[in-house]
Amino acid sequence: MKKNIYTFILFQFISLLTFSQEIVMSGLLIDSETNSPIEFANIGVVDKNKGTVSDLDGKFRIKFSKGFVSNSLTISHVIYKTIKIPIKDSKNLVIPLQPNENQLSEVVVTNKKKKNRKIGVKSYNPLLWMSTISKEMDIIESSKQIKIPNNKTVRVKDVNFYLRRGFETDSAFIRINFYKNLDDSPGEKIVFQNIIECKQIEQGWVNIDLEKHSVYLEEDFFVGVEIIPDFKKPLEIFMGAILTKGKGFMRTSSLGKWEKVDGAQSINVEVEY
Repeated sequence: MKKNIYTFILFQFISLLTFSQEIVMSGLLIDSETNSPIEFANIGVVDKNKGTVSDLDGKFRIKFSKGFVSNSLTISHVIYKTIKIPIKDSKNLVIPLQPNENQLSEVVVTNKKKKNRKIGVKSYNPLLWMSTISKEMDIIESSKQIKIPNNKTVRVKDVNFYLRRGFETDSAFIRINFYKNLDDSPGEKIVFQNIIECKQIEQGWVNIDLEKHSVYLEEDFFVGVEIIPDFKKPLEIFMGAILTKGKGFMRTSSLGKWEKVDGAQSINVEVEY
């Protein structure tokens, strides 16, 4: 009997010690001008593959080991200024984010007849797919290099990607991001619009219409398809792919490090020029 009591006490001590090794941060993100909650902000440690996103009410919660105490937590949203705060035990924070100044693309008006072209991976291998699982209610993002015609300014009309199958949910929020082509890998964001839609998750091609967003680009770029969790359980995604020389990347953490994939995901864009 005494042995069982000692074992129980030791177990409780170890559990308490383990808990004390964690840093927990939680809070609410709000617009500094309107005080309205900010949903789907990317929250994490840059390139450390540790992050989360704010939920539909602007709330977030993230746990760190003590090894992260010397790092900063970065909070990023495409239409707000990025901020960094020290990592330390902090509960019920209220964090205001300042909106970015409007950054509109220059629109070129011409009466020249326009051409339309799909660029990227327009097919998939029935025996090949990219599979990944989101961690700690974090994002899954796939990115594909897009090479545009020489000396052309293109308008991106839509983004398409192929799902082999998805997670156990009827729909999910999909955000489209655009990144600078940095030595054939995704660099910094170059389009500062919150392009996000709630889409049905089922096998087949998924289309994101960008007609209303007026996205104009004049050099090679990476397009990112970011799938946002439902905040209830981890999500598993199976995206179509093909063995190709195209440049494909993936990450499973907000602000995490991009990892090159073998082959490329079935992602393409339709452009007008």
